[in-house]
Amino acid sequence: MLIDKLDFEKPFTAEEFIQCDREEITTEMISNEEILKTVLSNNNQEEEVEEIPLPTITYNEAIEFYDKVILYLEQQEDGFDTKKEELKFVKKLKKEALKQRVISAKQTNLDSYINIIK
Repeated sequence: MLIDKLDFEKPFTAEEFIQCDREEITTEMISNEEILKTVLSNNNQEEEVEEIPLPTITYNEAIEFYDKVILYLEQQEDGFDTKKEELKFVKKLKKEALKQRVISAKQTNLDSYINIIK
């Protein structure tokens, strides 16, 4: 009855209104290959983002930072018991940095200091 009150030239029933979308194809269905192509091309674009290299930190700088963190943790009075594990871990990291510094140090040959005269 409400549709009749709208004064359409070609009135239709409520049932026809509900069914009209089912009969009409508004867009073409995309194939799986096209979906994959679109998704994969988006992933490739994300990978092309240029990464900024991280600044190099020397072993000496890292060891200095570890010393500061250790000092900070030792200065904490409130809840220090909970920080003991963190302190042990930071000291372990510092020890590893010290070890790596020794390993990476290259021994200089005496030949580099002596000029050979012919």
